[in-house]
Amino acid sequence: MKILVCIKQVPDTTEVKIDPVTKNLVRDGVPSIMNPYDQTALCQALAIKKKYGGRVVAVSMGPEQAIKELNKSLRLGADEAFLLTGRELGGADTLATGYALAQIIAKIGYDLILCGNEAIDGCTGQVGPCIGENLQIPAFTYVKKLEIKHDEVIIQRDTGKSIDTYSAKMPLVACMMKQGTETIESVGDVTRKEVKILHADFMDREKIGVQGSPTKVAAISVKEKLQNYLQVDYRWSCEERLAYIINGGLEKKKVSLVRGNKEVLVDALIKAIVQAEEEKGNASE
Repeated sequence: MKILVCIKQVPDTTEVKIDPVTKNLVRDGVPSIMNPYDQTALCQALAIKKKYGGRVVAVSMGPEQAIKELNKSLRLGADEAFLLTGRELGGADTLATGYALAQIIAKIGYDLILCGNEAIDGCTGQVGPCIGENLQIPAFTYVKKLEIKHDEVIIQRDTGKSIDTYSAKMPLVACMMKQGTETIESVGDVTRKEVKILHADFMDREKIGVQGSPTKVAAISVKEKLQNYLQVDYRWSCEERLAYIINGGLEKKKVSLVRGNKEVLVDALIKAIVQAEEEKGNASE
């Protein structure tokens, strides 16, 4: 089984800079990290490899400095790593990126494709489904968990309102949600592993880079950090702080709390409704 993991190098979100002319992210001199969602995907791939066997291949598209994150993936246990790079790929939107990655993935070969559900520098969540569409295979987003059972993949999706479970046969794309609890230990010496450089010379130039991107950035801005407007005076006693929390502020709210069993609560609710109706009737007279 060949598990392919899409890795994106993203700028540290505390250091984002924007080119005022091109509207693209400025990467030179900006600290970079592996996209956390992609690290979850890498964790999942390595866990599958450990349990079921197979090979883990990391793939990235970007400038040559992205080799740093691919080397990290090799240190953490990936068997191979490929970087798709070239000026002709610059300025790609999610559609062009999905097309280019799908072309290189098809060239490398795969059984299961894992990627982050989104990247923290864009948060569109579109590249994974674009890869699936270009390869004409199923793509599952918001994946919380997956496991292999015989020749099927059992997938749990977290929609925010429910956990949905699906089963599908490989090949497929699974876009992993960031878990935040992954721990991967370095496998040590990777001197015999090198990141392989690939180029887009075999791709349709009308579908990559700026030419293949129907969306254009009109304007972009970075929000200032939100200020903390809540000031807490820790000279208060414990009782005063508890009263502040219970009252919902400095002034006690004019709300009568009713406590008791369900019969008492129902009776109080009926009386409150009757009283409200009577006050409404008096007001209309």
